[in-house]
Amino acid sequence: MKFAEKLNTLRAYCQNEQDLLHTLTRLREMGFDGVELEFGLLKNAGREAVARHLEKIGLEAASLRSPFARTDFGLEDMIEQAKQLKCKNVGVGTMTMEYFERGPQMLALYFEKLEAACRRLKEEGLQPLYSLRDHEFLRRMDERWVFDRIAEQAEALDLQFETDVLCLSRAAVEPYIFERLAGRMPLCRLSDQKIRENEMYLFLPLREECPLGEGLLDLPLWSEAAAHAGAEWLVLGQELCDRDPFECLRISLEEAKKLA
Repeated sequence: MKFAEKLNTLRAYCQNEQDLLHTLTRLREMGFDGVELEFGLLKNAGREAVARHLEKIGLEAASLRSPFARTDFGLEDMIEQAKQLKCKNVGVGTMTMEYFERGPQMLALYFEKLEAACRRLKEEGLQPLYSLRDHEFLRRMDERWVFDRIAEQAEALDLQFETDVLCLSRAAVEPYIFERLAGRMPLCRLSDQKIRENEMYLFLPLREECPLGEGLLDLPLWSEAAAHAGAEWLVLGQELCDRDPFECLRISLEEAKKLA
């Protein structure tokens, strides 16, 4: 299993081309095999420069993440960018509220658009990737998870998944869910969270992200389930860090290597 860093963790260090390239170099020096690239951050640098630099330092583009709306206004640009970066896994985003909360007709429209995007990506030799979070485990009026509907469509669309352990844990979903994604989950974001000390309000603890191994989640169980499901990449990183994010990544990478 290989280790990638989600670039959004280091967004403050990617605000121009020089800093972004330097950040990629630091990740490779830390021991990461790849990086999960964010469309928004890549706007801060020339595509050719990023592609050349990744190849030069030997850092793989594990995935390219974009919002679902980009499949409407910029699908061909997504394809061009992914090929330039030699990135096979192309994220199509996650279902947005626009489709999620407006009944069966909008849900059907979402799958229609998703099918078209997946077909076009596959035509170009790319792998469409759905970013599974937590809202897919809300139950709709028919008492079914939206996840069930997406999973049913996945085989027909040849759609694969990137999962996020922290989001699934917050939705009270257990690791067995990976059994349903076996062979269709090339990336798994491995995350952890802790209860902040000395800040309790009406017995409700405040939870926050933390480096792997410093929190509450059963990481051995999640990582084992991910391995059994065939995950090729463990993606590490946090949206918010309580210290130097490079230090958080160093701790997480060391822990992930032990788990793997």
